[in-house]
Amino acid sequence: MVVDPRVNPLGPDPETYTKIQRNLEELGVVIVLTEDATNSFYQPLIHEYVLSGLAAGADFGEMTPEERAAMIDKRLEAVNSFPSLPDTQRKVAELDDLDPPKKWTEAIEPDLPTKTVILKILNSARYGFRSRVETIDQAVALASARTIREIVTACQIRQIFSKTQEKSIDQFWRHSLAVGFLAKLLSLPADPAQQESQQKTEFERYQLEEDQIAVLQEAKLWEKLDLSPKDDCFTAGLLHDIGKVSMQMCLEDSLELIMAVIESEVQEAQAEGKLWANTCIDVERLLMRDLDHQVIGGRIAEKWEVDPSLQSVVTSLHEVHANSMDIVKVVAFANMGASCIFPYPAAETQHPFPQLFARIDAAVKKSSKSGTAAVEEAISEEIFEDLVDVLNRLKIPTFLWELVDFKTFFRVVYTVAPKIKAATIGFLQQTGG
Repeated sequence: MVVDPRVNPLGPDPETYTKIQRNLEELGVVIVLTEDATNSFYQPLIHEYVLSGLAAGADFGEMTPEERAAMIDKRLEAVNSFPSLPDTQRKVAELDDLDPPKKWTEAIEPDLPTKTVILKILNSARYGFRSRVETIDQAVALASARTIREIVTACQIRQIFSKTQEKSIDQFWRHSLAVGFLAKLLSLPADPAQQESQQKTEFERYQLEEDQIAVLQEAKLWEKLDLSPKDDCFTAGLLHDIGKVSMQMCLEDSLELIMAVIESEVQEAQAEGKLWANTCIDVERLLMRDLDHQVIGGRIAEKWEVDPSLQSVVTSLHEVHANSMDIVKVVAFANMGASCIFPYPAAETQHPFPQLFARIDAAVKKSSKSGTAAVEEAISEEIFEDLVDVLNRLKIPTFLWELVDFKTFFRVVYTVAPKIKAATIGFLQQTGG
């Protein structure tokens, strides 16, 4: 309890004040004057009452969903860091894509930073409009409501987590944006004959080369996933890891603990001549029982009242199965693919996928073949056994490879990686990252 001595909250006279203070302390209430309620005061309390409580854990299996949610909220709100959804995002979420530009302007115009970012992005080379976009009305008319919605969501979520002091926040953003851009690309028809007008426009924004289009056409992943027109694959990819960064915001030592375990496992794998292969969620569960980033992310998604399909991505990405919603499946693919480029939270020197990609690079440079043929050769001859071993130890569901052969998938990712990198880095630069 933080006490302001000027208002005598514990009683009008010293005797009453002392008696109430003693009673509160016997109940375990910590009392501190406002002038002493600094970070140095709260830090040991967070460790003792929040982190230690999580480590001890509770039996989530015996709790009702309501009790479980209340416990998670209590832990998160105990450090007063639970992120709230900005007003602009709420207003935009309530809009329909067919609403007139005027309504979009009313929702976004008061938020000058977000408006500025939207116009900056739409005036970049990626969009290539002939005339300069000056207003939100123009932006909606030229770029589509869905595009504006995606940009707003990215800006607003980034604004929320910009408050964290978590050291790898840039790594989080690179990974999340890469998952969003790749999920969207994998969901779009690569065959011009099957593209609707808006899909054609969105596909062309990736500025793909012929070999990149060809490998996407070979995989035909868009044909094997029954995605609804309302499924927002970019936003799903962007939000899939909100639980990780929220956990690191609210439970300040969690990242250090996770990275210590990862590094230990990396060293152990290297001693055996293997690549490290484990999931972050398994490390989280090792340290904190059932309180992992999917659980925390799920509570945030609930509080934000995001679309149920997005909630499914946040809460079940690591338990994807044959009957999962198809948006979960496409984000699962994109998460694997983005981890080859920008892994999180493991570093590129720890995660197996970037190391395997580096070996593909080296083999392609030496190959007498060119283009995707050289990539195919490198995957088949240079990394095949290690890739199979890593996928098995990561427990990637085999039904995913029934949708697209794993060698074809990693050939797709390797081939389009430069465009995903460019889109990700470009967005970060245009938003001040």
